[in-house]
Amino acid sequence: MNQTLYGTVQIDLDGEAYTLKPTLGAVRAIESHFGGLRGASQAINALSVDGCAVIIASGAGLTGKAAEGVAEQVWQTGVLKVSVQLNAYLVALYNPKGPDSGKDQPAAA
Repeated sequence: MNQTLYGTVQIDLDGEAYTLKPTLGAVRAIESHFGGLRGASQAINALSVDGCAVIIASGAGLTGKAAEGVAEQVWQTGVLKVSVQLNAYLVALYNPKGPDSGKDQPAAA
């Protein structure tokens, strides 16, 4: 598995695709808003529309006007559907190198 792609999650919100990347900037923005990744996990489990929107905006690198409409899109898509996808993204933030440190398959001889 290519480690640079590990944890990248694409979420479709009301017809618009967002690519969430596991970056230090995203972690810092999420931690700043929720007081840590655990707080973000609790917001997802509580099915918080605004909490999910903050995580998506942070992961996609959205700010200002670009981030404002995400909550509406989360609600229109269904917060339950979105929350399931966000759990996978948070797992990647907890472990950015992925579960394996090597290649998926050995090199051919």
